[in-house]
Amino acid sequence: MNPAIDDYIDHVARHLHLRGTARQQALGELRDLLAGSPDPASVTGNPQDYAASLDEQFGTDPASPKTILGIPNSFTRGFGRRLANTFDPADPRIMVPRVFGAGWTINMGAIAVKLGLLRPDDVDDEVFTEALDHLRATQLIAAAAVVASGVGALATWRNRHDITAAAGKSQAGNLAFLQLSPIFCKALLLASANPEIPANQRITLPSLAAALSLMSVGTSAQLLTRPKGGGLVLAGLAASLPAELLLSYLPVRAALHRGWDRAR
Repeated sequence: MNPAIDDYIDHVARHLHLRGTARQQALGELRDLLAGSPDPASVTGNPQDYAASLDEQFGTDPASPKTILGIPNSFTRGFGRRLANTFDPADPRIMVPRVFGAGWTINMGAIAVKLGLLRPDDVDDEVFTEALDHLRATQLIAAAAVVASGVGALATWRNRHDITAAAGKSQAGNLAFLQLSPIFCKALLLASANPEIPANQRITLPSLAAALSLMSVGTSAQLLTRPKGGGLVLAGLAASLPAELLLSYLPVRAALHRGWDRAR
């Protein structure tokens, strides 16, 4: 047994969405292909990319989501790929399938390219991996936003009866969103520290947590001040967009600058 080959195949299997007999056959053929190689990556490349090529070959590529009436539905497998799509400078699409739910979200990587902050070929797996060294600051910023959303959620829950009376209608949906948002965002932050998750996905997790938290803070502020209004909700949404862009972009920029400094 070759530990390097076993480790490489394990990495491919972790990212592979192909199932059943075809999966076993594909991994078996990969082992035969790599037999005797001291450096498997030199033969078949990055394991995540190789897994993606197999998924595409067998029609299980999660980048091609199922649709309902033409609207992409993200209630299927491929959560990680959709997460990475939210900051992918190499993808020219501005609108990509949502990470969860039905519809579309914004590819902040394409926005960064449009703004001249990055070039499509600036970022690769190596840059994403190095960007993890700069993720701590974005995690702390996102954590502050999560705490603020938790405070807002607690305040709205304590005043839920007054809010409902002032609004003149049930606020059950908003209140449920506010209570669940800090829990979900905390889970995203914890996941961003998981070394088992690919770097291009980990980079997006704090930015997504911060964006959702800002929307939650806007909603809380609206319900606590003017339950019948919508201005603060829109303000929270507006603040979430640049926050999501910057918190994904800044670690990548730091990694790029470190690489350029080394090259000089």
